[in-house]
Amino acid sequence: MVDSQQGKGYRVLSMFDRLMNGQGINKKQEALTHQVGEKTIQRDIDEIRTYLEKAKLDCHLQYVRTEKVYKLLNQESNRLSKEQVLVIVKILIASKALIKSDIGEIMEQLLSQVAVDQLDQILLNEKAVYEDVHHNKSLLSLIWEISAAIQKKKVITIDYLQEGEAIPTTKVLKPLAIIFSTHYFYLMADNQDTPTVYRMDRIQHFREMDIKFQFPAVNQLRVEDVNELTHIRILYKGQSPQIVYGRFPTANLVSKNKHEYVFEAEVLGHGMKEWLLSQGADIEVLEPIELREEIIEIIEAMQQNYRCI
Repeated sequence: MVDSQQGKGYRVLSMFDRLMNGQGINKKQEALTHQVGEKTIQRDIDEIRTYLEKAKLDCHLQYVRTEKVYKLLNQESNRLSKEQVLVIVKILIASKALIKSDIGEIMEQLLSQVAVDQLDQILLNEKAVYEDVHHNKSLLSLIWEISAAIQKKKVITIDYLQEGEAIPTTKVLKPLAIIFSTHYFYLMADNQDTPTVYRMDRIQHFREMDIKFQFPAVNQLRVEDVNELTHIRILYKGQSPQIVYGRFPTANLVSKNKHEYVFEAEVLGHGMKEWLLSQGADIEVLEPIELREEIIEIIEAMQQNYRCI
């Protein structure tokens, strides 16, 4: 088989033209069609790939294993759509978990992926009125560094400022996970064989130590500096029990009787009472009894506010 320059030129142009039209190139089939070896076709494919890279076209050549063909994929297919960017930004804004400057930088990076002026205008007002979080502290680097320590199973040291105290306390911890709940990021860590949760905005300093650890079995969870993790039992009487899962994703449906649902869940106390009260007559707290009595007191105090004048 003689691979002349004329034959090679036609072959490469033919493949390139079909790739640009969205067709796939099967190496074995191309070899049979042009009566050359598969290694020759592979060199042609490599040349096309090199050309695409040098020409800086907004596409790349990729082997699609499921179809056993090479295809030209547009880089845009690997980018977020304007709809996806809009939803992500709105979730970030609604979370109120990051300082305004971090929110702004993330928004700019996301918006740079979609050249849509309309989207920028849609988000301009929300960015302008975004209220900064009260701790006014960037957490991006801290979240990344502690996540890396978790991945490497490295012991860390933190200086933690508890609420009401002026001097931070140094703690040596085995970091287990970073979680987000109701406007705050939390570090779950093993503190002397007791899993404990720390609010990340209260971490003043962090250092990764050159000590590895094994992940322990998770027993009862203790929460540092926030309301303790609470086991609740509630009766839902509304039309959509999914609303309970929306607020407490780990909730378990214990029983159901017609349109009444009993749920149990382990929840962080922060913001819990406010949400339970916001559901009005649709939710009744059954346990713990202390929480039930506290809500009764709040409702009675509210009734005092609305007595007829």
